[in-house]
Formats: sequence, C-alpha cells, structure tokens
Amino acid sequence: MTLPELQLIATTTDESAGACGCGGCGCGGAEADGAGVAAGAAGGAQARAGEAGAEDLDVRRLLPPQRHARILEAVAALEPGEAFVLANDHDPKPLRYQLDAEEPGQIEWTYLAEGPELWRVRIARVAGHCC
Repeated sequence: MTLPELQLIATTTDESAGACGCGGCGCGGAEADGAGVAAGAAGGAQARAGEAGAEDLDVRRLLPPQRHARILEAVAALEPGEAFVLANDHDPKPLRYQLDAEEPGQIEWTYLAEGPELWRVRIARVAGHCC
C-alpha cells in the first residue's frame, strides 16, 4: 500500500546490500535492480532543520489520536531498504519504543531535527530483512 502524500527514499536492495535474494518473502530479494523500491525519490528535496520538507509525512495537522495510526500505516508500507521522513511537533520517542518492541532490529530511526517546534525523523526498514 502506498500513501500518496508519502514519498519513499530509495536505497539499493540487492544481495550485496544484504537482501536475501529469495524473492518469496517480500523482502525485495527478487528485485535486485531496485525496481520494487519507490522510484524517483532517491535523496529527495532537502528541508532545513526548522522546516518540514514537501516529501515529509507531516502529522502536525492531524488530531493526536490519528497520528500513530497514520505513522504505523506508513511504517507497515515500507519495503526493506525504504524510508520516509516524519515531521512532528514533539519528540516521537514513545513511537520509537513501540516500533522497537514490535519489530526489534527492523526499523532504523535517525533524528534530522530535534525541536523545539519541529522534530524530523528518518524512519527506515532495515535492508536485508527476511522472513
């Protein structure tokens, strides 16, 4: 499932990058040329630390009860090696703890901006995850 307002950041998913190559588990191994990774989003536009980028999943306008569901939907849509940037009005650290508990070792979390008004976090599914 692809979210129209979410552009994924493409990275290579071939055996040399750690994908299993089996092609049967949805890990991207059968797509060694990267065709299964969202095209055209490699790198994307860079936002300054205090601004959300046009490609960010910006949840600041959503009601708080809707935010986690939207973010978890975006995480579930990630293929191995894909990522998105989350923009939020507070540190989403509790979400990180939840993802670590539900998918240990499968999600990478990198702060791009840390407040006070905007937090931007790159959330990626680990390349090479299989079965």
